[in-house]
Amino acid sequence: MSKFTSRVAAGVIVAAAVAGMASAAWAEGAIAVGASGNFAKDGFAFGGAINKATMSEARDQALSTCRKYEGAPKMAAICKVIATFSRECYALSFDPKAGTPGVGWAIAADKETAEDRAQKNCEATAGAGRRDFCKVNQSYCDTQN
Repeated sequence: MSKFTSRVAAGVIVAAAVAGMASAAWAEGAIAVGASGNFAKDGFAFGGAINKATMSEARDQALSTCRKYEGAPKMAAICKVIATFSRECYALSFDPKAGTPGVGWAIAADKETAEDRAQKNCEATAGAGRRDFCKVNQSYCDTQN
């Protein structure tokens, strides 16, 4: 192999490694929740972020989105990042009727699993009479997933 061919091959390998690292860096996510624990009385606020360049950026975006939630301003004021993830999916499920306790969220390796777990978490908190009303409201995945 000539020196030129060796240098080109080395350059291609380095470029591929850098490209792989760059795309992996755009797969950071986070979720933030504002809740008193009494979902039926106080409601909740929620914010999610995916495909951010850094975990810090994901945390900031999730928190910012949560704090802007207008449906429960008192809960939006107490938002906290509760989970971070990379190359995964998150889902949120809740009972849309005001004054009901059913809420659930989850993070998983794929969208279907995240939605299933969020739904089950909602059903577990909804109570026997409201379990069937839980619905997945949102679910998103990092593009690298």
